[in-house]
Amino acid sequence: MRIHDDRPADLWTDALPLGNGRLGAMCFGGVRRDRFQVNDDTCWSGSPATASGRPLLAPGEGPEVVRAARDALAEGDVRRAEELVRRLQHGHAQAYQPLVDLVVEQPGRPEDEVPPGYRRWLDLGEAVAGHRFGEEGERTTQEAFVSAPAGVLVVHRASEVPVDLLVRVTSPHPVQLAPGDVDLWAGTVRMPSHVHPPHEDAPEPVVYDDSPGVAITAAVVMRVVTDGTLRVRDDGLTVHGAREVTVLLTSVTDYAGAMRPPHGDVGQLLRRARGAVAAAAERPVGALRAEHVADHAALFDRVELDLGGNSGHDALTTDSRVARHAVMGGDPALAALLFQYGRYLMIAGSRPGTMPLTLQGIWNQDVRPAWSSAYTTNINLEMAYWPAGPANLAECAEPLLAWLPGVAASGTTTARELYGARGWAAHHNSDAWAFTLPAGEGDGDPSWTAWPLGGAWLVQHVWDHYEYTGDAAALERAWPLLHGAARFCLDWLVEQPDGSLGTSPATSPENHFVAEDGAPAAVSTSTTSDLALVRGTLACTLAALGVLEDRVDHLDPDTEEPVDVDAWRAEVVAALDRLPAERVGPDGRLAEWSQDLVDAEPEHRHTSHLIGVHPGGWVHPESTPELARAAAATLDARGPRSTGWALAWRLALRARLQDGVGAEALVHALLAPAGDGAGVYRNLFSAHPPFQVDGNLGFTAGVVELLVQGHRVVDGIREVHLLPALPPGWRDGSARGLRVRGGITVDLSWAEGELVEAVLTLDERRDARDADAPDLEEAEDPADVAAVALRCGSLRLGLELRRGAPAVVAAALVGEAVPAG
Repeated sequence: MRIHDDRPADLWTDALPLGNGRLGAMCFGGVRRDRFQVNDDTCWSGSPATASGRPLLAPGEGPEVVRAARDALAEGDVRRAEELVRRLQHGHAQAYQPLVDLVVEQPGRPEDEVPPGYRRWLDLGEAVAGHRFGEEGERTTQEAFVSAPAGVLVVHRASEVPVDLLVRVTSPHPVQLAPGDVDLWAGTVRMPSHVHPPHEDAPEPVVYDDSPGVAITAAVVMRVVTDGTLRVRDDGLTVHGAREVTVLLTSVTDYAGAMRPPHGDVGQLLRRARGAVAAAAERPVGALRAEHVADHAALFDRVELDLGGNSGHDALTTDSRVARHAVMGGDPALAALLFQYGRYLMIAGSRPGTMPLTLQGIWNQDVRPAWSSAYTTNINLEMAYWPAGPANLAECAEPLLAWLPGVAASGTTTARELYGARGWAAHHNSDAWAFTLPAGEGDGDPSWTAWPLGGAWLVQHVWDHYEYTGDAAALERAWPLLHGAARFCLDWLVEQPDGSLGTSPATSPENHFVAEDGAPAAVSTSTTSDLALVRGTLACTLAALGVLEDRVDHLDPDTEEPVDVDAWRAEVVAALDRLPAERVGPDGRLAEWSQDLVDAEPEHRHTSHLIGVHPGGWVHPESTPELARAAAATLDARGPRSTGWALAWRLALRARLQDGVGAEALVHALLAPAGDGAGVYRNLFSAHPPFQVDGNLGFTAGVVELLVQGHRVVDGIREVHLLPALPPGWRDGSARGLRVRGGITVDLSWAEGELVEAVLTLDERRDARDADAPDLEEAEDPADVAAVALRCGSLRLGLELRRGAPAVVAAALVGEAVPAG
């Protein structure tokens, strides 16, 4: 479980990522000059004021514009409809920002030196990065980690001979020095008040403003503990004659939530940052390291994956393995490494109490990063959290769930003022300030701006979290989110000429069709993805209501008056009954549009019309074989190449379609050196290009889908499919700690492509509301037992899972048709 290299990082995408959910660091491993590019997850441009955007409409004009767009589409005037929806655009979300660089220099060494025996690594199991260089007797070893318990970046360097070092702190933003000490550097860093995305031309793309409350301020404190002597300078500290050097760095910002302006109390920030490094400095670095490793392992060690194929490959550097795999294949252990890397990145980038993962997780070095390194909600943010449940990291979804109430609050205004609708809506982009409006400057492509269903997709993670954890208390707290998203969906639906319900205007995110004038167009009615997202949201809300029953205050979010629950449930059921199902087009593919239109880009990266396959799950080879075949034909037509995250989504889709051969081709495409398209960089970051963390996390989620699935419930019994889409090259292997819905942990092993053994364990208790209740007597309560239909090949075995009691299925049953029960 190591990524390793034989030279320092030249590029940012060669560096190795560390993080504790809040602080992120990219480690370059240089010899003369080593760089740690540091981020704080609350360092964003903007303030709550920027969430209101820059409207092109007069107040109250939104619903009228939407009605006019609907009329234009009804008349077949797509160009008029696109012109109208552009008027709904409100500027852009803000940008995730770099904080500082920590630079450790050893003057006198040659530039770009790579000494004999140089080695650089990242240990995924320990979350420690390091590098080593020098001959015996003059060797230097350095390790770095970002401790969640201590809240600091720790860099420890040990040299066999005394050395002189310069430890500096720099930033791309304005820095104000604060009083330091002989062993301490302190300063404050001011974020921009506004940053335009790099795809937009702007006369002043980055704006700084010293006014109170309009931008975030970060306090940064760096302290050095050493056996050498120290001297303070403006940009850091010098170290003389040291064999041991420990650098401690932390930051504290005045971000106080999406709705509250930054408070600007610099003194408070500096006191808190100084306190954190002072507490860490009082402890031996070995104790800090042991505490950090144990904290990380508590999450990381829950899952093991062995796909075989280790022989001879571990001696190669990781980038050499990737290059070799691209030509020769035959390294399934590399896929296992990439799987665990996704879990590592989620642990490092998303912990309870932190912000959700951006497009680049918590790692970004650019003031104007690609797509603002913000939250893209038409697939990327959702994909980043797909592995949380299946890969046994449910706690790591907490930042997303905790962020959603602010988005819902902002989105309530958006729904009311733009659409005259109840509930809440969010569009294609968001940020730390809960921006929910349509992005663009009035000339943005409607394919990505005219899409109000970001909230409808995001809120389905609330139900996902419950299905994996059984935490009814969390579901109860999140009920207003589900209720509000469903209310918007109900109001957004409009009756179609055939009596069905649909959406208008509608887009299929970022895709285009060929309009009657021969040019690409994006705006239509009742796209397949729109209907799938509405169906998913309404179904999740009904399911949650079934769990909670009368345990929620079912209030109208606009009037705060009680709602007739039975009438509301009937309204949702009636709407679901009137939603058209997916259909097969004349070309045998799953139709993306409500009409038979020509694709403007046949190999488009988005596959939003396949949401019913994954993550939805209602399009399946057994229950809807015709639609499943059409979905497979769609993937075939999309072609073998795309962006990293798009291939990761297709991996999950192939898994749901039980296509191990097609999945193996996607694994091969993802595990190639990044070039003009997808693949992985030297540090295994997934390439869009550029890097996007959802490609890594989507791969991890897809691998779980290849090995075990538990999303289908048939006649009230959950089906757990073992090895539903095992790639042919993964003939022997084992997995421990994978999760399926229903609170079930699955361990399994296989040989020659056949199941050897599976162990299914139902959680001890799934309802966190009753955490203080006495243990249930075994089988006295029906809630203490789960009925499962186990599927593997032709095997269908009915099982009763009792809480905490493993159910073992052995190889002797494989291939036999065993009736359920």
